[in-house]
Amino acid sequence: MKIIIAENFTGLLSYVKIFALHKSGPFWACKMSLGILHSRARMSIRTLIRRWVARNRQVFSPGTCKVYSGAIWRFADFIPTDIRNLQVEHIERYVAHLLEKEGLKRRSVNSHIGVIKSFCKWCSETFEIQNEAVKIKVLKYDPPKRRFINEEEYQKVLAVCSDGEGRVIKLLYHTGLRAAELQSLQLSNIHDRSIRFSGKGRKERTVPLNQTAYDCIYQNGKPNIKFLESYRSRNKLYALCRRLSIRAGIPVAGPHAYRRVFGNQLRNKGVDIYKISKLYGHAEIKTTELYLAERPDELKGLTDCLDK
Repeated sequence: MKIIIAENFTGLLSYVKIFALHKSGPFWACKMSLGILHSRARMSIRTLIRRWVARNRQVFSPGTCKVYSGAIWRFADFIPTDIRNLQVEHIERYVAHLLEKEGLKRRSVNSHIGVIKSFCKWCSETFEIQNEAVKIKVLKYDPPKRRFINEEEYQKVLAVCSDGEGRVIKLLYHTGLRAAELQSLQLSNIHDRSIRFSGKGRKERTVPLNQTAYDCIYQNGKPNIKFLESYRSRNKLYALCRRLSIRAGIPVAGPHAYRRVFGNQLRNKGVDIYKISKLYGHAEIKTTELYLAERPDELKGLTDCLDK
């Protein structure tokens, strides 16, 4: 019998085939399991990362691959060189480092945790090893810092605006559009007294135009949105809002602050939160609730009916 070792090499030896030569030709004798080989050979974490990154290029976009690659290589400096020695404590120490030493927000740290979980799951499924990352839970997000602009501040901003700037601010305030939606607004989206487009998640959405918003868009009976051309990029729109806030002498308010005040003004006028959620384009009411400022006076007198 003659033994022939055939390698399927993709960064690691994945199997060995043993053939027995017979007068009728070679025939299959046995196939050594991957697990046996791995128990004998050290599984280099860096070799595995290179394989995982290469695999991701076939699945994800270049931007996603760049983020995943950067995150997992940072993680590699904090863990053993052999993947089989990775313990949940290593991941926990790395998470603590991101929070305490690097000062990352919980949302950002959760992105790193997601990458680590994806890598460890791939290693576990590919090489039949323990997946320590399943024991790690994502962090609860920090409470968002929400900027609510009030009516007085809004009027101060309008007072320092040029005509074009004022139309941008009024359109944000009276439609509740997202910054990206305003930047991408085209004439084809405007239908008489409404704006229609595919919003976040490609969901069809219609936003009615009140008289103020209508006057911002229509001139001489025809829609004209040339005033938006100077603010088609995210940076330029945010720079405008920042500049106007400073000029008006109020705390800096970005485009989203005007989107929030849109819903709050509707609620103050008695509009139901379900309808506000529809105007915002939110899939869930709980998302809309994050946009609305707390009003303790809303509960005042609600229990008086129990005295009767």
